[in-house]
Amino acid sequence: MKTPYEILDVDEKADDARIKKAYLAMVRQYPPERFPDDFQKLYEAYEQIKSEADRLAYKLFYSKRLFADDIAEELLARTPGSGQITVKEFQKHLAKDLKIFLQDFQI
Repeated sequence: MKTPYEILDVDEKADDARIKKAYLAMVRQYPPERFPDDFQKLYEAYEQIKSEADRLAYKLFYSKRLFADDIAEELLARTPGSGQITVKEFQKHLAKDLKIFLQDFQI
């Protein structure tokens, strides 16, 4: 699975402007009306790393996950009516909460 940095073809040390420029260039190459699946991947990648706070959240919660994900998926497997969430959903919520926390402290 590719990282957002690989999808947008930017270095992990790229700043907001460089990431946005790469995203817009890729959107021109893969417009949503012609390439909806590719565009969705680009959009999701951009949303994960578009700001410094987002990149920090990505680094803390999404990178370097291998075997632990498989175990966590088993433990949090969704069953009808269980109210449990998947690891991916949990990470999204946690990353969103972290982003809000960092914005509150202007980090």
